[in-house]
Amino acid sequence: MGGYRARLAVSGLLFSVGVLLAGSARAQSLAGWERGVSSMNAGGAQDSAAGMGVGERPTADEIIARMLEKNRERLAALDHYTSERTYRVDYTGTGGSHHAEMRVHAEYTGPNRKRLTVVEESGPKFLCEKVLRKLVESEQEASESSNQMQTTLGPENYDAELVGEESVPDPGGRAGEGARAWVLLVKPKVDNKFTYRGRIWVSQDDYAVMRVEGEPAKNPSWWVNRASFDSRYLRRGEVWLPAQNRSTSHVRIGGEATLTIDYGTYPVVVARALQPAPETVASFSH
Repeated sequence: MGGYRARLAVSGLLFSVGVLLAGSARAQSLAGWERGVSSMNAGGAQDSAAGMGVGERPTADEIIARMLEKNRERLAALDHYTSERTYRVDYTGTGGSHHAEMRVHAEYTGPNRKRLTVVEESGPKFLCEKVLRKLVESEQEASESSNQMQTTLGPENYDAELVGEESVPDPGGRAGEGARAWVLLVKPKVDNKFTYRGRIWVSQDDYAVMRVEGEPAKNPSWWVNRASFDSRYLRRGEVWLPAQNRSTSHVRIGGEATLTIDYGTYPVVVARALQPAPETVASFSH
């Protein structure tokens, strides 16, 4: 009976970690940012960013506005991709050490249709069914437009502050070279399980998010004492796609859980040339 209760406790804990990671992934995905640009109006930060002189340092609002605009263009240009993902969960603490792994085939068709198919799984059944499969299902639901607005990184949901510049490795760049990025601190205006606080790195070259590091604005579970995540992205032509999400949670009753998604190399990516978003054209014409 004690072993069964321990498994239930670990399962509940790790699923909470899964919810955390899925929520952070939603907040950072191209689909999650699609709606944000529509909130910017003529005469706002978009116009300031577009008219900024060479060598001038933009404000945080200008960077976010330009990022939302470019993300909308990238989303419209992205027609299709496939990848072979690996989901892994590792836990050490109450009940011993546990490891489970799942391979998932991902196929995206624009606009906003994602299909995730489990190919293979290994490890304890309760981890595969109660944690990894639940995480895959949660991510599938996140691709629906009804869930996107809650995780939009935009001025209606987040406050942002520009704190510096850094060089960030770009796996999709020429010879793996780094890229200069703006570093911003972001804080949600409303704390909930789908929002986060932390730092984002935005490429100075094309205003794409290269990395997001943070913690949930609201604790996803009583079991979790402290949680954090680190999400990286890679460039494929003119579009950016997730490379890896890694979430680590420290448990109140002792132990640590790590959940990792490796998104693969994207052997198939079909995208058209980027075109200015309709809202952007309209606002710039005034």
